[in-house]
Amino acid sequence: MARILRTLGLSAALGAGAAALAAHTASDWKAEGEPRPPLPVGVVLPAVVRTPAFPLKDARTLFTEAEIAQARENVARYPAAQAVAAELKKEADYWAAWSDEALRDVVTSAEVPRAFDCSTEGCPVHGKKIFEVTQSTYPWIIDPKQPFKVTCPIGGESYPSNDYGKFYRSGFKDRSDFNGPYVDDGRGWVSPTGERYWFVAHANHWTWYWHPQADHHALIKAAESLGRTYLLTGEEVYAHKAAVLLARIAEVYPAMDYESQSRYGEILAAQHHERYVGKVVNAIWESYLVAQFAECYDAIWPTIDGDAALQKLYGKNGRDLRALIDANLLEEGIDAYYSKKTRGNYGMHQRSLLVLATVRQHGDNARYVRDVLDRPDGTMYLGLRFALYNLIWQDGQPYESPDYNATWISNLTAVAGLLPKLGRTAVEMPRLRRLLDAPLDLIAVGNFTPTIGDTGTVYGGIAEENTAAYQWGYRTYREPRFARFLAGTGAGGAAGFKTFESLLHPVIASPARGGSGGRVMPPQASRLISGYGVSLLNNAADTIGLSLYHGLHVTHFHYDRLNLELFAEGQPLLPDLGYPDGMNEMVPGLYAWSINTISHNTVTVDAAKAPGNVAGVVELQADGGWARAVAVSAPGTYPQCDVYRRTTVMVDADATHSYLVDVFDVRGGRQHDYSLHGPPGTFALAGGSWTEPARGTLAGEDVAVGEIYDDPVLGAKGYKGGYADYMGSGFQYLTHVQRLRAGEAVLDYTHEKSAAACVRIRLLAGDGQDVILAQARVSPVKWPQVLHYAIMRNKPAGPGARAVTSRFVSVIEPFESTPSITAAERIELPNGVGVKVQRANGETDVILVGEPGTRKQMSVGEHCLTSDARVVVGTLTKKLGWTRLWLADGTSAQMDGGPRVVARGWTGEVMAVDVKTGDVRVRGTDASQQVGVADLAGRIVSFGAGRRLANTVVGAKRAGGDVVLTLKDDVRLGLGQADGIAGKRVRMKTNFIRANAYRGATLMSAEGKHVGQVRAAGDDWFELAEAPAADWLGADTELWVVGMGAGDACEVPATGAWVRAER
Repeated sequence: MARILRTLGLSAALGAGAAALAAHTASDWKAEGEPRPPLPVGVVLPAVVRTPAFPLKDARTLFTEAEIAQARENVARYPAAQAVAAELKKEADYWAAWSDEALRDVVTSAEVPRAFDCSTEGCPVHGKKIFEVTQSTYPWIIDPKQPFKVTCPIGGESYPSNDYGKFYRSGFKDRSDFNGPYVDDGRGWVSPTGERYWFVAHANHWTWYWHPQADHHALIKAAESLGRTYLLTGEEVYAHKAAVLLARIAEVYPAMDYESQSRYGEILAAQHHERYVGKVVNAIWESYLVAQFAECYDAIWPTIDGDAALQKLYGKNGRDLRALIDANLLEEGIDAYYSKKTRGNYGMHQRSLLVLATVRQHGDNARYVRDVLDRPDGTMYLGLRFALYNLIWQDGQPYESPDYNATWISNLTAVAGLLPKLGRTAVEMPRLRRLLDAPLDLIAVGNFTPTIGDTGTVYGGIAEENTAAYQWGYRTYREPRFARFLAGTGAGGAAGFKTFESLLHPVIASPARGGSGGRVMPPQASRLISGYGVSLLNNAADTIGLSLYHGLHVTHFHYDRLNLELFAEGQPLLPDLGYPDGMNEMVPGLYAWSINTISHNTVTVDAAKAPGNVAGVVELQADGGWARAVAVSAPGTYPQCDVYRRTTVMVDADATHSYLVDVFDVRGGRQHDYSLHGPPGTFALAGGSWTEPARGTLAGEDVAVGEIYDDPVLGAKGYKGGYADYMGSGFQYLTHVQRLRAGEAVLDYTHEKSAAACVRIRLLAGDGQDVILAQARVSPVKWPQVLHYAIMRNKPAGPGARAVTSRFVSVIEPFESTPSITAAERIELPNGVGVKVQRANGETDVILVGEPGTRKQMSVGEHCLTSDARVVVGTLTKKLGWTRLWLADGTSAQMDGGPRVVARGWTGEVMAVDVKTGDVRVRGTDASQQVGVADLAGRIVSFGAGRRLANTVVGAKRAGGDVVLTLKDDVRLGLGQADGIAGKRVRMKTNFIRANAYRGATLMSAEGKHVGQVRAAGDDWFELAEAPAADWLGADTELWVVGMGAGDACEVPATGAWVRAER
């Protein structure tokens, strides 16, 4: 299952609680039937000419005359628009300079294989160094004027040694020069080691397709630039050259079958008996390729009947050429949608289908639109009305990594823009707007998207600016926040012409308050991304922030639950590693290191990748102005652990300086490894006595770097399969291992991009915990930068050792030049742990962390702090004693036996939920301990037993004896169509890939009628607490999955604060 999902561009959801999720995603993703065998070399496929199934296209339909006129006006007036047009024209001129015959011939027939990778081993001469030198997954130099050749970016030598073009033109018969050192007949050259290098297929693939990491002239760019430049200039040479390409593409397109004509199709069929489908390229990228060809056709369509040179070249009149393209390209592309040969991440193929439908004009458009919007079953093909709730979290985040989620935004906003051309709209769907809000909520300290899963690099940044999507969003919703984001990314006002799509519309006025001070986003308050599972804490100025990931893994994830990232001094200072070396199972370092648990800032249990897939529960998230805390419990991460909880406290030393106290509790298993790492750059030991660096790796002195030592199958000599099933430690990538002999473990990091971006990590080890330093590359192949890992290990000696209980504590301080903390001390307490932090200004902070509702007391000199809260932060000075105090998730705190600082929260019982407005009516309890209703806004509220579901209150008002809460994130977690009832079980036509997140939720009708509380859920069923009594409930009834329901507990954890007037 792992290899099916990740190798197809998705990633697997493995482990406890994920079986239904993975099984359904795979079944909907995969093409049905047996794999097709590879097309033998030398077989020539017959030409296919389809008869159009519908009346021929009779007008340009994708672009209006008004849009074209607006684009030309913008190009005439604005330098930014001129730059976009010039870039398109530059590419178009490259292709316009080709002769018609050469353009026709550069389009290869289906017999020539395709391969997005040449070999995971790199170059026959320079090996994997080509990935590192270029920092690219696709490093080979491709030139369409040197067809079927790849050139090494290091040595400049080209492969293969034979002239494949001569072999191709001979009908695959002339093998006269198949006697050189690197002969490739299309299905690769095999090295003496047995590695196959697909030179010809790789060159062919990247002649068709383009990627930012394969930035060459390619046919997809030819179609894009020629068609768009024609629209902008009206110069028919561009239309003519585009038509030459499109007619030839239409000739060869029906015979294209990626699974039988590609490297990866052959690999998956041979090794796993799986189908890897597509047309020219794999199904994911095919959705973009065929849509681009369709767009180009629409742009130049009016010129075909009058293009005598085109008609002479192909021996067809204009009508016949149009019929060829209508049937062989557009209708073939539409059929590919239904056969899953154009199928990508959600939104890709839906957009592709609507582009094809719009351009084809007279197809079965009602069916296509109905399937895109209203289909109640499937996952990748689920109708948008359902997908907006089942595949997109209640906070607006899709279920993939931020980089991949960005493709959802660009594609689904494009879908929304296409629908009116086909007689429907989607903008009235509120979750669509939330899709645009969500990425902005996720931005930390104004400039960084947390690097969750397959996203970005170790240097951080915004996952995707998505200029076209946010411009559409602003024009549609007039949301000022979208305009500010555009301004922050340099796309505001007359500078907003960044894409071709932007040319089609009037300029968007830049807001008076956009990005400033080098920020993309204005300062935001600490916040919870409740469905996706990210807690963001930051100081008031939003210049120092952390993110804590605790969500459900679906696709493109890493095994990184409770991973911590820190952003300060303008850089990621506890960075994630970013996107791995590749995205297919043949890359061992991807699975053994990059996505493994140990490479992240979290805890590894029993020297193994975390197998469980149950989202964490936000037990506390609160902000006290000068201190704030988050506590998340995620014991489902490792099934052997009943405690797996991280509590992180951020304390402000002043308005511009803050630090973290990080406490990680684990119980279960036999070995715990708490791991942190700083950024690439310089590293220094500021404390402690350490052993000399050992040979070998953390896996052992005799274990080599990258050696699969803990899986006898994958590590066997001569193993040639994939590595998706690796669940080992990843310790074999950590080298230069040192151990603390004495003293304090104090580690200093300075970011390589800024000498003023530093972080100091103090590891406050408990009894029996070993402190280890090690080094690792960011990634085994592409990214050679070295990271220094700080690890605290708890592994009791002896074979009979019981399950381990660990509490790891560290103090993490970002700084510019000189740290403000002079000392930090860990103090063990009954029911918790205390940390004393001394600062250079003479102040001492006292931090208590432990179980809520239990007494914790800590003394510092003559002073004493006592509380039952989960988190307490107090500050002492020599002159005044206690000067400030904040507590969270408790009843009170007492300083030196004096008056108590009382905490106030809010509790109640849910009386009703309005599924249309999202309002939750709650009846409060114990009014004497409640915070005022007016003070609930901005607080995190939890619903259900064990605080299972958290949300943010944005408004509260009294309604009789109750309080009506308005929440930030949607109360609706899913939407489905019922298929019948059997006792307590409701069968569903709709599949729910997040079923394991629905336990405790409530089923309600579209009108808000109560159906029942969910006790358990599966891929296509709900088990309710009681058999539903509703006689109206039957097949085809649409049901909402609602996060809370009548009778659920509601709680805002109590907080309290005190500040001395004299400071």
